[in-house]
Amino acid sequence: MPREFTLYDTLQVIPSADAGMIKAAYRYLVQEYHPDKHFGCAQACDRLVRVNHAYAVLSDPVQRSNYDRALGLPRDVHGAILVERRGRPKAAACARGPDARGTPSSRPFAFRPLV
Repeated sequence: MPREFTLYDTLQVIPSADAGMIKAAYRYLVQEYHPDKHFGCAQACDRLVRVNHAYAVLSDPVQRSNYDRALGLPRDVHGAILVERRGRPKAAACARGPDARGTPSSRPFAFRPLV
């Protein structure tokens, strides 16, 4: 049975992503699938429509909470989404300490601005 894609999959973010990460992912994908880059490609236009719809829902806090409730995502007592973490626990990553520049040696993924 094929897996159904969620709006989080469309924007390529995790369900616990904050508003800034969702906006960065949206801006990146809009530039990637813009019709001027893919002239005459119906798939790129369809993908852009899905990205716009996903951002419209996930950028609005009320619609996002309703969507999360419909998906059945578990929440903690403060309302934050509980997401299963895979790989090394955060405590082990921080135990290594900062690198030569003073920043933590492992940092979360972030979209790079296009220059």
